[in-house]
Amino acid sequence: MAETDEEIISRVLSGNRDDFALLVDRYKDKVFAMVIGIIKNRELAKEVAQDVFVKTYVSLKKFRKESTFSTWIYRISYNTAISETRKASYKNVLLDENYIVDTFENSAEENEKKEESHEQLSKAISLLKTDEKFILKLYYFEEKAISDISRITGLGQSNVKIKLHRLRNKLRKLIVDNNEKELLLNG
Repeated sequence: MAETDEEIISRVLSGNRDDFALLVDRYKDKVFAMVIGIIKNRELAKEVAQDVFVKTYVSLKKFRKESTFSTWIYRISYNTAISETRKASYKNVLLDENYIVDTFENSAEENEKKEESHEQLSKAISLLKTDEKFILKLYYFEEKAISDISRITGLGQSNVKIKLHRLRNKLRKLIVDNNEKELLLNG
């Protein structure tokens, strides 16, 4: 049976610092995926992901187990990546295409319709703010619970629910507006 995060953390805090590598191995891919989803620059995302683990290690004694370790490290990842985007003043961060691609294959006609829908959704998402994209990613693509998103972003649970509701409406409106613009241009 695999060790729990808490067991590893206890050993690290007891002086077995090398055991922190177990947590790095366990979370490096997820942290990197989250960071690159915000930053969109592979080299910079690698550096930021490393910073996340340094911050996590330095702050490990502050981990109070009020949430899971994964939620806590996601929060650190989110805050570090957002800080980096502010520093670098990224204006138009897109979600990684991998988060939008549908894995189901159907007939060519259905695939074409899905592709068109994905394109429309991708265009609409590209118009959202960084924090809006991140909340969508956590909820729909990482399948995080509202309570986890609340802990990661620092927003209240009701605020997360409201933001998700508004984001769904905003995406619908953006898709409709984009379709109307295309009809005017092509028609």
